[in-house]
Amino acid sequence: MTEKILVFGAGVSGLTTALVLLDKGYKDVTVIGQYIPGDKTVAYTSPWAGASILSFASSQDHRLRAIDTDTHKVFKHLADNVPESSVKHCPGIEYRDDTDPEGEDSLWVRELYREFEEIPKKDLPQGTAFGFRYKTYVLSVPLYLDWLVQQITQRGGRVLRDRPYESLQDAIDAYRCDILINCSGNGAKTLTDVRDTNMYTVRGQTVLVEAPHIMTQYYRDGEDGKTTYIIPRGDGTVICGGTMDTENFDLNPDPAISERILRNCYKLAPEINHHKGVEAYKILSYNVGFRPGRKGGIRIEKELRVNAKDGKKVTIIHNYGHSSHGYQSSWGASQRVLKLLEDTNLVAKL
Repeated sequence: MTEKILVFGAGVSGLTTALVLLDKGYKDVTVIGQYIPGDKTVAYTSPWAGASILSFASSQDHRLRAIDTDTHKVFKHLADNVPESSVKHCPGIEYRDDTDPEGEDSLWVRELYREFEEIPKKDLPQGTAFGFRYKTYVLSVPLYLDWLVQQITQRGGRVLRDRPYESLQDAIDAYRCDILINCSGNGAKTLTDVRDTNMYTVRGQTVLVEAPHIMTQYYRDGEDGKTTYIIPRGDGTVICGGTMDTENFDLNPDPAISERILRNCYKLAPEINHHKGVEAYKILSYNVGFRPGRKGGIRIEKELRVNAKDGKKVTIIHNYGHSSHGYQSSWGASQRVLKLLEDTNLVAKL
């Protein structure tokens, strides 16, 4: 497969897509990004993730259900066979404050998570409507992103830091590629030949703490729409969160929000501080990241272009708009990019 492929965006979606293509036999694959693994800036979303491998799909969202199910299969393989990826099996506990499990359509995850069981009402914390236990996966984001880069380079691909581009066409012209995979995330709002008006920014604020004894992930979905979560990364650090804010664009952590997060996490699982109080956290960093939300969900779509300058045909496949589930959907979305690429009769969305 001699086509020259450019993956536009070096977040988890772009890196995973590049690896899927290389594993399929494509040889000339280059990933470019203004930011690449190792960079720490709020403009680069992937390093700030938790990142627990769950699913936020409802029972009616069959596309996202399928994408996340396929992703889980890959993470199971990594947890079972590839320890250097940092992916680990991890038990989880989730509580819901305002949802009746008999009518809630998100409980399809009993089909996805391993060892799923509802928690008896007598064992629920005060104020929660229901809860469940399960097993899924967690990973150390810095280690996992580095592992993806290593896998790409070992297969002959490249991950390059590059200047910002105003359009996909500018990148096509610069690299003379035959195929461009658009994994631009939030950039899809401003690229002049994309300008996706369905995109919106979701601000996330978290606190990274040292707590190597925490080996269970916890979640509580509150009636106020706020979610409290505790995600062990498997490397001794734990992400405490969090926010899903579409109106706050502050680049700096808000101390009041951080205080609320730490207080709520301690209430959810006081063992995080060995029951010694909120003041006992070993704080490593306060974090802000901006997730690429999109009305209508992930855009996975093929586009065929002819360059007006030289008449060269270029295939563009879009893979962006993963919001807060970039890791959870990464492998399944990339597999669908591959399907669009390989099916020459398919000019459609997946």
